[in-house]
Amino acid sequence: MAKYSHLSYFLSSLHTTSMPFIKVVAMARMGRPFIIVAGLIAFFTGAGMAYWELGEVLWGEALIGLVIMVSAILMAHYANEYADFETDRLTRRTAFSGGSGVLPSEIVPRVWALYAAVAFLLLTLLLTIVTFLICELSTSVVILVFLGVPLGWLYSMPPLALERTPWGEVDNAFLGGFLMPLMGYSPQTGYVSTISILVCVPLFLAVLVNLLGVHWQDRKADCEVGKRTMVVSLGDRTLAAFEILTLMMFISILMLSFIIPLAVVIITLFSLPFGVWAILGFRKNGGPEYGSILMGSVMILMGIGWIFQGLMT
Repeated sequence: MAKYSHLSYFLSSLHTTSMPFIKVVAMARMGRPFIIVAGLIAFFTGAGMAYWELGEVLWGEALIGLVIMVSAILMAHYANEYADFETDRLTRRTAFSGGSGVLPSEIVPRVWALYAAVAFLLLTLLLTIVTFLICELSTSVVILVFLGVPLGWLYSMPPLALERTPWGEVDNAFLGGFLMPLMGYSPQTGYVSTISILVCVPLFLAVLVNLLGVHWQDRKADCEVGKRTMVVSLGDRTLAAFEILTLMMFISILMLSFIIPLAVVIITLFSLPFGVWAILGFRKNGGPEYGSILMGSVMILMGIGWIFQGLMT
């Protein structure tokens, strides 16, 4: 018995002495590093288009855009962790859905997530203003930031809390499908072109497909806490919506062949097998990974397509 008492005391002491480190790790986990990768992929797509247009990568401008975008993403993630506390206590967490799981575990106080969200909100605005004044950041980037920050904040937080309505998925898809790729494009080119906006249409649809898959996993918990997401509103029709939006995404990619280099379209269409796999897999078990992997494949292949075309010209 004494041996087990000493072991228990040792583990308790270890837990106590390492608590600050555990809390730091917990705060980092709430930032959802794995999910940030999706934002980096979207940025890569836009940066690839800028490379095709300019014939070079403007590393300084690209880095400024990336830092500002990641700061804004962290703001949105911490705000979402704070707002989704009740839902995350009920849902089954996966790598793609269900939050970080930190707040339900009570490792850190819930309000810390709110403090972090506000801190990154202020940091995003400060970085944008300072780089605009000092580094001559283009006005188009400032507009993107001042459009994206409110939409990212109001996705989770009052007074709109869009994630509790069917408009939440649309808001999130707009952020991930339009603003994040344009944050890879606009800091380098200095503007947002009509073509760059049209290219983002299939990316918007890809993110929307991803969100249907992710929120399908959380639908029961969302319903219990009173959230009326698009998935909760659609119910069993979500499967049909997933398939229709996937089809629309590939049609929109084909339509881009009229305005962008054909090689970019062809390389992007290499994601078609992922589309078939995602539809069949989602129909079978409704896992959140199908839409996420499909979205990532479309963005990565389109970015590669832009870089390939840039190298060829």
